[in-house]
Amino acid sequence: MGNEELLADIKCGESNRLEFKRELPKENLRYIKTLVAFANGSGGKLIIGVDNETREIVGVDKPDRTIDSIADALSNLCEPQLFPAITSHALDGKTIISVEVFPGRKTPYFIKSLGRQKGVYVRVGATSRVADAVKVKELVLRGEGDSFDAQVYLDEPLDLKAAEKLCLVIERYKRNSALTNGLSEPKKKVTIKNLENWGLVRRESGELLPTNAFMLMTNNPFKYVAVQCGVFKGTNRAVFVDKREYSGPIYEQVEEAERFVLRNIRLKADFDRLQRVETYELPIAAIREAIVNGQVHRFMESTMHLQVLLFDDRLEVSSPGALYGGLTLEMALAGNVTVRNRVVAETFKQMGLFENWGTGLQRIKESCEAMGLPEPEFQEIGDTFRVNIYREAVPIVEPKGEPIGKPVKLSYNPEQAQEAILALLKESPELSWANLSKALGISRTTLSKHIKKLKMANRLEYVGTARKGHWIVKV
Repeated sequence: MGNEELLADIKCGESNRLEFKRELPKENLRYIKTLVAFANGSGGKLIIGVDNETREIVGVDKPDRTIDSIADALSNLCEPQLFPAITSHALDGKTIISVEVFPGRKTPYFIKSLGRQKGVYVRVGATSRVADAVKVKELVLRGEGDSFDAQVYLDEPLDLKAAEKLCLVIERYKRNSALTNGLSEPKKKVTIKNLENWGLVRRESGELLPTNAFMLMTNNPFKYVAVQCGVFKGTNRAVFVDKREYSGPIYEQVEEAERFVLRNIRLKADFDRLQRVETYELPIAAIREAIVNGQVHRFMESTMHLQVLLFDDRLEVSSPGALYGGLTLEMALAGNVTVRNRVVAETFKQMGLFENWGTGLQRIKESCEAMGLPEPEFQEIGDTFRVNIYREAVPIVEPKGEPIGKPVKLSYNPEQAQEAILALLKESPELSWANLSKALGISRTTLSKHIKKLKMANRLEYVGTARKGHWIVKV
């Protein structure tokens, strides 16, 4: 580490990966717990000889003795053994000590005298805190190369009907993903053997058992693994305009959350040579990517929900759980990836919902840039990862009989409107009257007149009941 890098660190101040000490504390636990917390997280540096309030470089008197004391304390107090890079540096005519700890592979690291239950520390912002039992469990799994979603669910046996239904769901998603991307339709059916290969079910003593991932993808008994969606008036959480909570299978939560956002943002529709062109104010790809990433990487045992919140100036997606497995924000933006829920990630990948190549954050940035929007923001806030996608700040008003996100009223001739109706229903045959009216930016009365003409011309048909029907677009 060069002196210029050290000076830059000191100038930035303390953070989740940086802490200052004016001098080496006489009580070893006061700084050893910080080094343990760094090892349990994404690493970090403890710099001794810098005032933590003024950031003044005060130096240490006996650097060699200080280095020996740190090495001895680590050997005597930590388990598993930590091997940080301990170096001295001359800055402004004074000597400071840098102790750089790298993300540990044998988590959880803890203070021997306190034991694994009370001696595990983690970083929360710029402080080191005792990890709770749930966090300790996650660190144990991480150290074993395992994950919560891969564990066998012990409360009930495998529901074969639910397994067969999940096979059909994955098949449908695979087929839709292939068609959307211009690929040939998959021929192979998804079987329970596939579920076993992907880690959704496990075979123990000849018996197939459900994993936590299987339960998350089916009836989802984990009450906090849900998505909270909200619309707020202004740029803070003071005034609710609308709110929803979605539980159930986690892939359905993604779909519901995306639909919630699309219902509540502005939509403009234009026509070019009778072809309807829809443009939402935020890129659909970025919305979906933020929600999917939040779902795949969330800390499933947290008591916090995944939150998808819409403000006047931004869409905010907050996922419980900081970056995982030693990953830093800089590494994530550079395309590195560590997956907290490997079975969920693999299943979402099979369904065409997720690519585990570390490109998600970059795709969000690129899709916002393509629409001329401000650069999105990625933040670690305590034990939460947040994505902010910024929109043009237009005040959201409380609804009075009209849905929020009502699109701009459009005017076009009847032929254009009818072609737009057909194009939209061909793409989404189960679209309701209300959503069709909203997407087109026309009233229900006008929509009814156009649909009547299309039916008379034998170009459109509705099959089924009002609640369980669909449209058929004819050539």
